[in-house]
Amino acid sequence: MPNSGINKPVILYKRHIAKAITWRVFSFVTTFLLVLIIFQKQENATDIASGIAIGEFFFKMILYLVHERIWYHINFDFDIVSRVRHIAKSITWRIIGSFVTFGLALYLNKNNAGINMATMATKVVVAELFVKILVYYWHERIWYHIKYGVVHNKKD
Repeated sequence: MPNSGINKPVILYKRHIAKAITWRVFSFVTTFLLVLIIFQKQENATDIASGIAIGEFFFKMILYLVHERIWYHINFDFDIVSRVRHIAKSITWRIIGSFVTFGLALYLNKNNAGINMATMATKVVVAELFVKILVYYWHERIWYHIKYGVVHNKKD
């Protein structure tokens, strides 16, 4: 029987905020390390990695909260907390995240002489595509087991 949402738990905003903060921390560290590896031959690799990771941290925080709220309101014919749903959320977030990362990498380093930023930004996005989708999936699975901010409706 499809999930009709009748017994769907209420997810409080504080849960979405906590998930956004924890994801941004995981993501910040992952982005910083990936960019540092990709730009390791550049003299200012640490500055580039810091700039992109910090830019993402603040800009994507808002986008992540919106993404969470949209997914909260989406009902599927499969269990609301299924692995398939987590995979779908991981993919949609990675698409959004990749576009933002690419734009930030280009914008924040547009005056960096001697670097083809489109090529470097593409390398960052491709690396993130494979690494962060796995990290995000596990973040979702961890939060599935954390009941903070979840209120279950009582059956009559």
